Amino acid sequence: MYHMKKIVPVEDNIMLPQCMYYLKNPNNNMKIDEAELNISDQRSPNKTIIEIEQRQTQLLQKLDVLYDRIKTISTLCKLDVQPNVVIRKAEMITEPEEIVVVLNPKILPSFLGLFVKKSPNLHVTWHIHSSVSAEDSLKIKDFFKNKPNLTFNNLNANETGELKKRTNLRLIFKNVSASAELRMSSLDVPLVGIVNILRFLCLLYPTVLQYDQNDYFVDNLLDQCHLLEKTSGKHMEDIITQIFSQCKEWIYKNEFSIVDVATFIIIQMNGVTKSVSKTWYNKCEKSFM
Repeated sequence: MYHMKKIVPVEDNIMLPQCMYYLKNPNNNMKIDEAELNISDQRSPNKTIIEIEQRQTQLLQKLDVLYDRIKTISTLCKLDVQPNVVIRKAEMITEPEEIVVVLNPKILPSFLGLFVKKSPNLHVTWHIHSSVSAEDSLKIKDFFKNKPNLTFNNLNANETGELKKRTNLRLIFKNVSASAELRMSSLDVPLVGIVNILRFLCLLYPTVLQYDQNDYFVDNLLDQCHLLEKTSGKHMEDIITQIFSQCKEWIYKNEFSIVDVATFIIIQMNGVTKSVSKTWYNKCEKSFM
């Protein structure tokens, strides 16, 4: 029906291989020994390699010339360029109109007496949330009754100019979170922890307590105080020993500073007064009175 082309002719003889894989005999292509080579058999070296070597030597010579020129220019230009030393200056914080501090009922703000004494523009008011128990609310009321100077307003109500400069510090005792919070606006991110609140108050009122934010040793001790505020149990004693490792009269440089205030508040709050020296504890207690 259909005529097809022959693919494999039947008449032809097909040569089958005698072995599976064919390998060249390596003995047929053996090189002549170098000792038996004649001069006529030796070939001249490759010209391209010689050209590359010549270019390399020329480039190295040019680099040497450039290096000598840079050396002469650097000797001629004798400029005493001093490196720019970045000095971190303390940022001045403007006094806000109102500061809200949310405290746990167990935290009694005795440290605020230091700021109220030396900052006449600071006016403190306090409020108790409904979540606080009756026992804790009685303790808070007794605390402010025994310390009337905390909520005492030094400004005359008739002086409207002075009232505008006043900063209202509102204390809200709330049984919600264990950590204290400072807010200046409902939209701002709060400062969490007693240590960070003290940092802010010391920057706001720099004449009250010694706090150098460029001193990394002070910040390290304050970070340990913040860690002490968050931990509980046996780990607290290890942190206290680290904080008081160089303490003689006071914790840092034998001077009353923010580190002493932060440590005293957290130790009093957690009730671990036995782990510290009585002389240091009594001195801190007198300074808050």
